[in-house]
Amino acid sequence: MFIAKAVAATLLVGSFGGLTSSPSGDAAAYEKQTAMEDKRVACMTERGFTYLPAPEPRYKWQPGERERLAGDVAALRAYRAKYGFGVWSPNVYPKDELVNPTMADNPNNKLLMSLSADKLKKWRAADDACFSAAVKAVLGRTVTSQEDYGDQLAASVRKSLSVLDQDERLARLGREFGKCLGVSEVKPTALDGLSHVKVVLEASDVAEQTSKSDAPKGRKVIHVPNLKPGEAKPYLDKEIKAALKDLECGKSFYPAYSPKAMEVTSRVYQEFGREGAAQAIRSRIYQKAL
Repeated sequence: MFIAKAVAATLLVGSFGGLTSSPSGDAAAYEKQTAMEDKRVACMTERGFTYLPAPEPRYKWQPGERERLAGDVAALRAYRAKYGFGVWSPNVYPKDELVNPTMADNPNNKLLMSLSADKLKKWRAADDACFSAAVKAVLGRTVTSQEDYGDQLAASVRKSLSVLDQDERLARLGREFGKCLGVSEVKPTALDGLSHVKVVLEASDVAEQTSKSDAPKGRKVIHVPNLKPGEAKPYLDKEIKAALKDLECGKSFYPAYSPKAMEVTSRVYQEFGREGAAQAIRSRIYQKAL
């Protein structure tokens, strides 16, 4: 399995599922999101295609998850002491919902699997056109496809987060964080997830050595490891040490930076009519790795 550059646009079949942020932001994003799904259904029907709206994407928060995203050091330490950054732990704890949450199937998957290659191509083309029309009608934004929507969303998040690099307190904490880690990078937005990305890339190298999957032409990919618990455990042990060191170095940085990053990301996601701001925090790790 691998994750390609389209990680920012993971809604190709239409699932808007993800994690939620603040209650008010959740409601506003969900209303827009639902309106877009309704228009998408109507558009596909007019074109003679079946499109089933995704199930209600409201996410059930895991214990300690909100606290971790808010930069609570105690919550982060408790998680990292067992799961590290969450890279190798899904392999080591395959039945643990905290790192392997049950995901609802998109209702369109069964339909798409039943279509011939030609019909599937036409369905996807119509869906992209209907998705773009729905975005224009509800949000007033022009997108050419679902991937373009994802790219615009990711770009908007990056641009909005860049403001945090100008925050004097965060800049000072970033310098202290970077010095402790022994890295030359000190910008807050670059330091956020820096150690995590290193583990992701190392895991990708391991996965690539044990997998025969081919990457799409012209795309860098992140391979996801698929080892047995016993095989993955030594890697997780190493990851845990790196995660705890990162936290020790960033114990002043994360409580100051994380709430602001979450607030900024939530605001952008609300503007784009999409739930999943907290999911984006994790997705950015893979975007940085790419």
